[in-house]
Amino acid sequence: MADRDSKKIDSRTDSAEISRRHNIPLTQSSAPASASSKMTGSSIGTALGPKLDQIEISPTQITRRTTLKENLLIDGKISIFSQIEGHREALCCKYNEEYDYVAVGYSDGVIKMYQSDNGEHVFTLADSDVFENRAPVTCIKHRPVSKIYPVTHCYTGTYANGCVKCWSYNFNECLYTIREKRQTFGITYHPRFPKFVTYGDDLKVYFYDEETRTQERVLTSSDNKDLHDGHMSRVFAACFHPKNNYELLTGGWDNVVQFWDLRQPHAIRHLSGLHICGEGIDINQRGTEILICSWQKGDPIQIFDYGSGQRLYSLEPDIYNSKLYCGKYATKDFVVCAGTDPNLIRIIDLQTSATSAFISQLPGAVYALDLGPSKLRKETKQEKASVKSDPAIIPKIAFVSAKRLYQVDFF
Repeated sequence: MADRDSKKIDSRTDSAEISRRHNIPLTQSSAPASASSKMTGSSIGTALGPKLDQIEISPTQITRRTTLKENLLIDGKISIFSQIEGHREALCCKYNEEYDYVAVGYSDGVIKMYQSDNGEHVFTLADSDVFENRAPVTCIKHRPVSKIYPVTHCYTGTYANGCVKCWSYNFNECLYTIREKRQTFGITYHPRFPKFVTYGDDLKVYFYDEETRTQERVLTSSDNKDLHDGHMSRVFAACFHPKNNYELLTGGWDNVVQFWDLRQPHAIRHLSGLHICGEGIDINQRGTEILICSWQKGDPIQIFDYGSGQRLYSLEPDIYNSKLYCGKYATKDFVVCAGTDPNLIRIIDLQTSATSAFISQLPGAVYALDLGPSKLRKETKQEKASVKSDPAIIPKIAFVSAKRLYQVDFF
């Protein structure tokens, strides 16, 4: 297995690593920071009232294009209602179960929580282990809310030094720590059961039971080098099927998205030509289609049929052809994606395959995003018959860029 991972990685892969880990060492010194780096990031939730620079009128619609003082370019029915400046580079973010807080993971291993409505800093999740063994926070998740576990008030974070830590944020307490002998890049919870998978740089996917905190299975490739039944390089994304309890997708640097059945140790099929460098895999709620957002110039946004694995279509890049780190289904009619080169986030209407809104010229790459509470409403018969989708139903979105956490809403 080590021989496989030690193969020469092409220039695109090297660029991905440089972009993703720019100025973020695996471990950091615990020496006191300089005075200029001691910002707490608290109480900086500024409501940005965008100035209307120009209104472009077409025969069918009015498009709002806005430029903020920091040279952000905003187009469409989207507005920034909160911006929080952090103390280090922000790598991941996640709303809590009740959406009243949003957590941000930073490059020094600290997780900070802010009130989602006003940006006030309320909690800092860190212990002596975090301070003594500095490593970037690579992912934050919470257990999905269900009838069995309605509210947990817990976050689980992964760290580049291999730690998996579960935090009770109300008590600022680490409930447990799992130490993996690798760089751990992410965690994905099962949608219905208290189980999760982690993934990292050792080509393997670990399947855990959270209640017993034990590793139940290791998903990896077989010894047959002629079969593409496991990953050959780092893994950055995983997504459980919303309807099937045993099926899972993963993707990473080896340009392959693998299909797994948790009852089997090796992948059962795969998709090729998809370079994944973040949480760029999602499955629609019906479980019929797969959204793939890739870190590549050619076909960065593609939709596949889940059952057959056939590509249904590729979404055109419009004005900006960005390499993507992350993407999700925002609703059944809209997807949101974000990345770098250029640094942007955009909303795409699946009915028209056109960009409904975007924010460009952000201060850094967008490594992660998260969706706020659903704003779905009952559609009238006239609305159901109409082809046009309403961006106002898109949930609020939080995303990170450079040291900042942004929250945006739609109208």
